Amino acid sequence: MAKCEPSDLIAESGEAFAEIPGARELIAWFGFVPHFHDAELFDIELSSRRSGYLKIRAFRMTDKVDDKGYFILDRHVLVTLTLESIGEISLSDFQLPGIIGDLVVMRSGNGFRVEWDSS
Repeated sequence: MAKCEPSDLIAESGEAFAEIPGARELIAWFGFVPHFHDAELFDIELSSRRSGYLKIRAFRMTDKVDDKGYFILDRHVLVTLTLESIGEISLSDFQLPGIIGDLVVMRSGNGFRVEWDSS
């Protein structure tokens, strides 16, 4: 089994993310593949009988700061990530709203695997 380096995961995540319907438009909007760092997960629906979703308030963090020293955020957007044919779920310490530390999309068989952590 090959060792997976963090940079490999990011590359795989970007390639897999770009395959999701609507993702290319989101990538164009942000100018990069988003990892949703510090984005707000404000709604989630999970079901074994129908599609589910994650609703996320996302933004782009610029390298500029305001007069109080906070990074200036732009490109605010509401993202709904539709989850079809949910096969496995694992949640711990879950509450809404939640702040995403990093969201990763990976290829898994014929579908995708979505993982995120909170900050």
